[in-house]
Amino acid sequence: MYCLFEYASKSNYSLQINVASSVNPDHLLYFRFFGRFIAMALFHGKFIYSGFTLPFYKRMLNKKLVMKDLESIDPEFYNGLKWIQENNVEDANLELYFSVDYEILGQVKTMELKDGGTDIK
Repeated sequence: MYCLFEYASKSNYSLQINVASSVNPDHLLYFRFFGRFIAMALFHGKFIYSGFTLPFYKRMLNKKLVMKDLESIDPEFYNGLKWIQENNVEDANLELYFSVDYEILGQVKTMELKDGGTDIK
C-alpha cells in the first residue's frame, strides 16, 4: 500500500506506520485519505478489520501511550527497555544514546530522539 505501513515485527503481523513512507512525496495525503476513510467507516458503524497495533489505535483515539504498549508489538524489545529502567546500567557500558537507526531503501539513517541525542549517553 504505497509503503505506508509495515508489519510491527517478524512475529507480529499487526500493521504500523512505516518509517520509509516518506520516500513517497505524497505520503501525508495518502495518510490523510486513509484516516478519513477509517473515520467515515466508524461513523457509519461499519467494521473494517485493519489489524493495526495497539499503540496505533491508542493514538487514533488520542489516548496516552505507555511503555507497556510496546509489549504488544515486540515483547523482547519491551523486556530490554524494562530491564534498563529497573537496573543500574551506568557500569554496564552499553553505549546507549538518544538516537535510533533505521533503514530506508537499503540506506541506514540515524534520527535523534532529542536534539544532540547522538552525543548523549
